[in-house]
Amino acid sequence: MVFKPFTHLARQSLGKTLTHGYAQSVVAATQSSYASSTTPFGSFSTHAASKFNKHNSSQFHNTFQHPSGTIASSGRQDSVPDTSRGDGGLAAYYEAWQKQQRNHGSGKEWQQFQFPLRIGWNAPIALADSKGIDKDNVLLRPDALLERSSLNRAYSTSAVDDIKKAEDVIAEAAAASEVDEAIAKEISTSQPRVLSSSPISGISATGTSSGTGSSDIAPSDTYVSGPQRSNTTNSSPHSLPLTDVTPPTSQSLTPTDGISHLQKTGHYAEIPAVFESILIRGIQPSIADYNGLLAAATVLPAAQHHIVSKALNIYNDMLHRRVAPDAAFYTALLELLIRRAIEVYQTKIAMNVKRSRYGSSTPDSSFLLPSDESEYAILAADDALRHAITLFDAAVSSSQIKALPPDVYGLLISACALYGYDEDMIRIHTHMEENQVIPLASMFPPMIEAFARGEDLRTAMRCYDGYRTLAIQHDAGEEVLMGRYDYSVYAAVIKSYMKCGKSEAGNRFIKGIMESFDNGTEEGKARLDLARDIIVTEGLIQYQIDVHQYADALRLAYTWSLTQSGRDKALAHICSQAADYGDKSTAIKAYHSIRAIPTNMSVTALSMMAMHIRYGELSEACNYWSVSIGLPHDGVSLIEPTTMYTVAVMTEGRVEEGLTHAREAFARIRTSATTAAAREQIKEKIDEVIELFGKILRLPQSKLSPQAVMNLLGAMTENNGLVSPVSEQLLAGLGAPEIATLDRHDTVLALTIEASLISNGAFLQDVAHVARFEHLLNVVMQHGVTLDEMTLEIVERTLEQVENQRPGLIAKWRNAHKVAELSPHAPVLGRTASSLAVNATLSPAVTFDPYAGTTDHRGSSIILDVLEKTPSRRSVNLDEALSRFRNMRRIGRHPRYVVYARLINVAALEGRADTIFDLLGTARQDVPLQLQYPLVREGWSSILDSMIGACLTVGNRATALEFHQELLQLGSTPSANTFGLYITTLKESAQTLDEANEALKIFCRAKQEGVEPTSFLYNALIGKLGKARRIEDACFYFSEMQRRGLRPTSVTYGTMINALCRVSDERTAETLFDEMENMSNYKPRPAPYNSVMQYFQTTKRDSRKVLEYYTRMLSNKIQPTMHTYKLLIDTYATLEPINMPAAQGVLDTIRASGQRPEAVHYASLIHAKGCVLHDLAGARTTFDEALANPEIRPYACLYQAMFESIVANHHAEGIEGMLENMAARHVELTAYIANTVIHGWATTKNISKAQSLYQRMGITKREPSTYEAMARAFLAVNDRQHAREVVDEMLSRGYPPPVTRKVQALLEHAGN
Repeated sequence: MVFKPFTHLARQSLGKTLTHGYAQSVVAATQSSYASSTTPFGSFSTHAASKFNKHNSSQFHNTFQHPSGTIASSGRQDSVPDTSRGDGGLAAYYEAWQKQQRNHGSGKEWQQFQFPLRIGWNAPIALADSKGIDKDNVLLRPDALLERSSLNRAYSTSAVDDIKKAEDVIAEAAAASEVDEAIAKEISTSQPRVLSSSPISGISATGTSSGTGSSDIAPSDTYVSGPQRSNTTNSSPHSLPLTDVTPPTSQSLTPTDGISHLQKTGHYAEIPAVFESILIRGIQPSIADYNGLLAAATVLPAAQHHIVSKALNIYNDMLHRRVAPDAAFYTALLELLIRRAIEVYQTKIAMNVKRSRYGSSTPDSSFLLPSDESEYAILAADDALRHAITLFDAAVSSSQIKALPPDVYGLLISACALYGYDEDMIRIHTHMEENQVIPLASMFPPMIEAFARGEDLRTAMRCYDGYRTLAIQHDAGEEVLMGRYDYSVYAAVIKSYMKCGKSEAGNRFIKGIMESFDNGTEEGKARLDLARDIIVTEGLIQYQIDVHQYADALRLAYTWSLTQSGRDKALAHICSQAADYGDKSTAIKAYHSIRAIPTNMSVTALSMMAMHIRYGELSEACNYWSVSIGLPHDGVSLIEPTTMYTVAVMTEGRVEEGLTHAREAFARIRTSATTAAAREQIKEKIDEVIELFGKILRLPQSKLSPQAVMNLLGAMTENNGLVSPVSEQLLAGLGAPEIATLDRHDTVLALTIEASLISNGAFLQDVAHVARFEHLLNVVMQHGVTLDEMTLEIVERTLEQVENQRPGLIAKWRNAHKVAELSPHAPVLGRTASSLAVNATLSPAVTFDPYAGTTDHRGSSIILDVLEKTPSRRSVNLDEALSRFRNMRRIGRHPRYVVYARLINVAALEGRADTIFDLLGTARQDVPLQLQYPLVREGWSSILDSMIGACLTVGNRATALEFHQELLQLGSTPSANTFGLYITTLKESAQTLDEANEALKIFCRAKQEGVEPTSFLYNALIGKLGKARRIEDACFYFSEMQRRGLRPTSVTYGTMINALCRVSDERTAETLFDEMENMSNYKPRPAPYNSVMQYFQTTKRDSRKVLEYYTRMLSNKIQPTMHTYKLLIDTYATLEPINMPAAQGVLDTIRASGQRPEAVHYASLIHAKGCVLHDLAGARTTFDEALANPEIRPYACLYQAMFESIVANHHAEGIEGMLENMAARHVELTAYIANTVIHGWATTKNISKAQSLYQRMGITKREPSTYEAMARAFLAVNDRQHAREVVDEMLSRGYPPPVTRKVQALLEHAGN
């Protein structure tokens, strides 16, 4: 955390003031900080905001304020008035007035003080001579220059009240007109105030001032005498006096031209000031001016409800000035109001979901955070749609406007349908048809659903018939419909049937729609799949979700033949909705049925987490939290689930664990913000969450350790500063025993925070602050810690402040500080540019090694060099290293810690499990663990880390977990590469494991334990995700790896290319391949080439591309592997054009390279001849040739290819002889051979032999494909009972749902 000298550590609570005047609201309609920037903080203002004048700096004193950061020393001279604070130059005015009083007796005539002039946009605006306006003496409009506070029209209220007042703007137009007339009458009785003539210079930028009122750009007469004095003091900072900066010319622009020019060029921020200058001149604004002002109000950044309020103020002013809106104005304002109404509707739905998911379980179902309650109240008070309908009626009743654009009708009809304003919806739709306006297709789905809500199926179908007629005409080329929403319309019709109890009619409707798409072509099939996904998901499934029948929705997701991505998306939606509703069983079934991670998977995992927390099942919630934290998020959506999860963990008594999770999540949430405004909003939310944590910690059952206290304080300082009173509450729990357990980093942090609080006067409320500060300071002095410069300044300032309470403490500190400066071993602790971190030169106690006297450093280096010799002779190298190791120990010496770790690693790679544990026992004898020495702890951390990796390598996962726990108790964690081994050895740990999900859990655990991921860890994770065809997750972590600054290696690219080829993403795979070849650190490897070649050989069946990548492989001087040659044989022998001589010639190529053909190459030739050419005799000849070759061992792949050839040629009688041949040569019966044989016997209805072979396999050797083959065999003879038993056995083995789903579907289809 960076402790900046001018940032507030202690959070201050400021009131928010919203000020709305009449003409000021019009002029400042587009100013996001209107209330704070246009209100003069002088004695002439009665605004409530004046009490927050920036001059009162004491209440905002910085917690870590540098002495030079005070107002007095900020670099300004007292004699120079500051006009940058929005005081309109009153300080300079007051000084001039005092000077005038001192010279009162001089007899000089009183003169008006000339306020500083401002220069801005310099496009000249010439005034017209019409309407009797004198260009030299323009009477200022009182409604533009008078302070509205004098008319008591300003008010200060909440945002909710602000919206309620804005709702009546249109109705109050007439009343406002009367008020303005009264204002004008009042002003007419006063003396007219005239400014010197000059065209307006435009928009205010920055003002210049001096104590004497002189300026480089001011007129020569600084003071104007008598009645010609200017009244610029009461104008807003954006209001400009008339100056002679720019003389008028014949080519000068009119005021309207100025606004139009600014609007066309996109200078919206300057439009309000130009508009105000028009009012000051007394010129009647035109409709073009108001259009520009409305455009500025819409474009300039502000909260959405503020934009609507300002837009309505502009419309009110138009009515007041009797300016008739045109079609463009009505269109812009209507679209703004309607879009706001739709946004409010959608936001309320999202917040209701948030309330049900993360809110309290009380009957009122309140939100988790109070700010959400306020936001919901603002949304509930919004009535933008009613204003839009009123404005629409006013627009269409105008004689100049016959009809509005189609977008207005479409949006307004859709909004009325969403809100249930059916009568208004019908009336507006009728008006649209009468004026022959082309309708928007997007308005039909909500219209149909609106009629269905009232169970008016007849009208809903009439609406559908109207859309269908328009769609047919649109297909014929007629311009009768804007856009197409066919699938959404179909889904809305189906939901209408269901809502009206006409499910049979709905099913017939679906059947007819599906038949219309099924034309037998590839394009028709693609359209059918897309239509089925949308119609079933948004229609049938969504209806069941709406009526809370989640089990039926899940059944529909399986019943309909959705695409895999469509089904996964539907399952994720069902899961999240069922979890929010509390349907636990359905939610769990839906979650475990998801095959690949869809885009909405993060929401699904968080919904499951929240559901289990509501049920009090924290252990289950932890699993879903680990999954969700590893998925992509937008950041802000993690605030509520992080809060809910942390509170649940804290209430279980695991306070420190919960706060650690929260702190990590907060850091991730902050980094997701793309703008400064979003980042500040997130920080405010996190502050609110910390306040909630403070309430939890006040509960009697909350046991807070000192480390947890510092963890939460650190989270505050990283975010937005200390949160009061939580920070004081936490510090109160730090007594002398607790402080003694803190490390140096936390001790310095506690000292800094305590010093800052005392500097802000906290000791006046609690005298314990001073005592705690003194104790912390003594601890720092005892350890000889030298603080950094900024921390030192804070401590020194605090010492001066507590000198009366603790006399002599400052002298003691300065003496200790001098001694520390002379010590070469004093660690420097404090803040750095990146965080509050330790920048220390370690003391002798830290660097002391009790075993240094018996350590053989030279011998250790020799052993390490031996182990790093030629990798191909690793076993020989290990024996030599162990021999040197034993000789070293015979003379009473031992190697360094790193040697033990390296020997353990190499022994594991050689599979010597006994040697691993012998080395560990030797280490425990030679260098026993002594926790009081940091160097010993560090050395044993490396040894235990090596033991974890070694146990994983040799397949002893349970023992690895034991060493992992021992390492955690030591205060350390395994390395990133060790976590990578956890992932890569998953296959050896269990046969029925969902490796992708387990890999994600391991990766998330590594992050939770504070491990910085490495390339090896990312490669392992991406490899498992790619193997499971979860390509979106693989791409996400590939991008995350690059964002962390880790350069992908050729292994990474190879893994990604292989994953992309698995999902047939050819374009991305080739793009990454080219990127891999062009990277600067590219190390040629054959694996990526093999992956791409295999993809084009097996999936795309493109021999040209296979040979192209083979050529690229040779051009990069990469030696082909045995797998490369197999792919070449498959390409020549199975892809068109078939070239069997070339396939046979690959064997000669292998021999020419100095290698020998392997069984897999002969197996490819056997498969090609038997299954592709259907030459069973040729296949048998090649098989016999391979077995006759003494260099070829009879591997199972040869028999598998021969069995495939026998079955493909329907020669089942040859199976028995081949099985006998296998047994005679002692070749193991693999699952893949069994699958082929079972299939062969099933085709001849010889189910008894198939079942006998299935039983012979044994349950431990059966793969999911074996169960599938046997189930198909039973179903081929209509034996569903035995097929069910096979499937039940498969389910009992715990295979993941994506694996079992296909086999289960066989039974379902057979039953249908």
